[in-house]
Amino acid sequence: MNRPAKLSFSDEATFKLNQGVVIIPFVTIIFGFVLVLVTTEATLTELAIPCIGTSGIGFVVVGIFGSVALGHRIAEIRAINRLFTGEIWECWQFRSSEWQALVEAECNLISPKDEGLNPYAAVINSSILGAILALIIFAVVQFAVKDPDIKPMLQFTAVGIFLLLVGIGLFEPLVERYNANCYRRKALRVAEPRVWFASDGIYHETLGHTSLKDLQKVTDQTRSRKAISFTLLISTESYESLMSYPFPVPAGCEERAGRLVRRYRQERLHN
Repeated sequence: MNRPAKLSFSDEATFKLNQGVVIIPFVTIIFGFVLVLVTTEATLTELAIPCIGTSGIGFVVVGIFGSVALGHRIAEIRAINRLFTGEIWECWQFRSSEWQALVEAECNLISPKDEGLNPYAAVINSSILGAILALIIFAVVQFAVKDPDIKPMLQFTAVGIFLLLVGIGLFEPLVERYNANCYRRKALRVAEPRVWFASDGIYHETLGHTSLKDLQKVTDQTRSRKAISFTLLISTESYESLMSYPFPVPAGCEERAGRLVRRYRQERLHN
């Protein structure tokens, strides 16, 4: 099967302005300035310079994340080029109905549809935490603070903390649903996607490239989960951990998947 004309990239190599790492800093900045306006006598004019300064920090953060994503994108393009110029060990293709069922199952893991009261668990937990913190602040204000000018500020702060935590709890199910929808759109861009396996990497036509540079283990799970699982060593300056990445096997490709697992074990893991 030939290399696809249009490449797909992993989430690490994709930068969007509507992702959480971009939205959350700006929402936090806005909330902080609104809280200052409500609890103090500061005017918009007085807050203009601090607002510009903190917004500038926000744009710097956005620039950093954008640069990191660009670096990942360049590295993935090089890795994909190496994969297709080298030997392809195996390639298979999913049927449309089969792939759609796999995508829906993954979306249900990201944002479960039938989970009873679980969608509200985050709201309940954050509301309880916010109420406890607010009550503590109110108790401190009532029994320890004597300055009449400071009391209203602390009371407004307590209310603000409570509302912020409730908002975070409400936001979490929405984020899960949004992530599931994003995954669905990305995964279904190609109705019958292909997957290429090579010595040092895997390329999925809709989900992008997975590096096998730090491959530790390959498991044949075609009998139980209809998949083969690759265990990779994920390391940073502060920690190391093993992560498993299962790749579904299309119906009828179980024997080919078994041969592929044996080849990885023989040529990459030497066992």
